[in-house]
This record gives sequence, structure tokens and C-alpha cells, in this order.
Amino acid sequence: MNLKIVSADAIPCWYELSWSKRLGIILRVHLDFVNKIKRIPRNSPIVRKHSGDFKFSKFSGDFGKDFGFNDSLKFLGEKNNFQEYIVPTPLVKKDTGKKCSSCNGLGTNEFDGDKCLFCKGTGRSLVYDYTEAFAVSATLTILFLLMRFPEIETSCSLLQLMTVQTISIAGPNGGSISGECNREVVDWIIKHGSNKAPAIVSAMRSVWKKMEGGISSFYNHCFQVNLSGDTGLFHICCPGDACEIGPNCDSGFNVGEGEGYEFSPHNIDNPIQQLTLLASLAVLHDLVRKG
Repeated sequence: MNLKIVSADAIPCWYELSWSKRLGIILRVHLDFVNKIKRIPRNSPIVRKHSGDFKFSKFSGDFGKDFGFNDSLKFLGEKNNFQEYIVPTPLVKKDTGKKCSSCNGLGTNEFDGDKCLFCKGTGRSLVYDYTEAFAVSATLTILFLLMRFPEIETSCSLLQLMTVQTISIAGPNGGSISGECNREVVDWIIKHGSNKAPAIVSAMRSVWKKMEGGISSFYNHCFQVNLSGDTGLFHICCPGDACEIGPNCDSGFNVGEGEGYEFSPHNIDNPIQQLTLLASLAVLHDLVRKG
């Protein structure tokens, strides 16, 4: 089979993202692809690398059941020739059960009486525990890498709208997310512009709130979605240091006739940001599918 890329070729769908207000991010993998791959061995180099880096206790590589590091992706079942998995967005900012050392459990700032910046007014010591979140992120990193260039074309009547690649590293840029989208995405954005952006922002805020335990008022303006009706390009931002995904440098501001484009990350440092932006792509995917 000749190598094809989503941004330039029409390829039958082998996986897709979706969004459920009740369940969150859904990953759907076509049965033709599943039957070809069957499983990811736990002793494969990339699995062993992430297991060693994050000290995961187990890896389940068989499709059709809970999948990945610590069984992080939850199997929903089969529907319309796709296997469906929930991509969890676990709570990261956790209560240690101890008093906040900054306010001594009072929940207020001693200087002006406002909420303590460290415990957000709870009076409890809060810490970031990324263990569960990195299990999800690392599982997606391996799965997206495996699914980047499928060795078969599926029997699906729908086209692959976008592909996604992620990185899972405990450090700066360690939650990066990138990918490419096809011409259908470009044409949909040109037709609708940012009219549907609020639905994307809503999903992003939902994931952020679930993983952070809330949204600081300081971050309210940081959830931004720009869908250009002139160019068909998107820029999507979430809280962080100019944390976003958008067209890479090669795409410029002009997409070739009949083509899609690649999108790249900027300053995506952790799984909260990564999964928040993944949710935005899931909603965009649903919108384009609906037309």
C-alpha cells in the first residue's frame, strides 16, 4: 500500500475522536484496523520506555477491553463497526488531607483577607498528582503512534478527518499534541467560521474543571477558539504560557486547493492542557462530521 497522508489524500476512516457531554472524550477505532493489529505487546520498546519512565504497574494491549497503562482507556463496546473507548480526564489537583501551610488552614490571605492563592480558599493543602493523567496520556501517545500510518485501508465509508500525535514526558512541552486535518475540516471552517466555537470552548472548560477541580477566574479568558472563515485555519488556546495548537509554519495562511494542513503545539506542558486541547479536537471532529 502506498503511503498516504490525511492532509493530502482521501483515506477511509480508521479512527476518530468524539465528544459526549456525559462521558467526555471518546476514541473510536474501526474494527478492520483492530482485526489487523489485534494487540500491542507489553514488551514492545515504546511500552517498556513509558512504563519505566512513569513506573506504571501494568499495560493491557488487547483491544476490545479496558486498554493501556493501568487500564486507563475504558472500553464501551462496539457500534457501527467501531470499538469505542472513554478517554478519562482524572482529577489532578488533589487534597492531601492536611492544612494549607500558607494560610494555616484559614483559607484566606493574611494581607487582604482574600482567598488564599495556594489552597483557593479551601484551607487544605493541595498537590498536583499526575499519575492517572499520565497513564491516559502515555496510552494515547502509544496508540496514536501505532495508528499514524495504518497498513490497511478500512471498509469505512467515511473519510479520516484528522490524525493526532501526542507526547508524554514529565517536563516542559511534555504534553504536546499535534496532527493534521483533511480538506473537509478546512471547508467546514470556511463555511461556518467561529459560529460553533462556543461548543468547543464549553468542552475545554469541562475537561479543565474536572482535572483542576475548578477554573480560576484568572483563566476565564484563556479558553479561546478561532476558526477562520477566510482561510479554514484554526487556533485553539487554553490556560498556560501561550498554550495552543494551530497551523504549523509550513501551512502559512494559505491552504492549497483540495488540501488540508498540519497543526502544531506551542507550550503544552502537561496532561491537563493536552487533554483539554484533545477535547477541542473531538468537538471539532463531531461538528465537521455533522456538516
